[in-house]
Amino acid sequence: MDEDLLKSMKTRIIHSFRWKKDVIIPLSDELDIPVNEFEEILMNKLDMSSLEALHSTYESYRPKCLMDKLNCDLKLCWFVDVLEIINNNDYNNLKSKLMTKIAKGEKYEDILKFGKKEVYELLKK
Repeated sequence: MDEDLLKSMKTRIIHSFRWKKDVIIPLSDELDIPVNEFEEILMNKLDMSSLEALHSTYESYRPKCLMDKLNCDLKLCWFVDVLEIINNNDYNNLKSKLMTKIAKGEKYEDILKFGKKEVYELLKK
């Protein structure tokens, strides 16, 4: 396939409204990469299929990333795996509650606040 045509097709995908608004701009802002450079990086690194799936893969991976962040911010790995003062059953129940809140689109700060209260209750148990 002609390189110019391929670049044009990839550019069309990257510049589509949803991709740009929901993925490109937020990630470039978060990573402090100029939008046009981030677009070039993605176009150079990803094939057409991966670019087409960019939005859905980003959206489907967000809950896992947020749960990882919550694990870290709530020190759950330390309480569960190292100190073993929160058991796996309680951890899994808490994780389920947090994931439900993530799925509902609640603000991270609100979920974190809820998680802190839940961890406190588990520690007192």
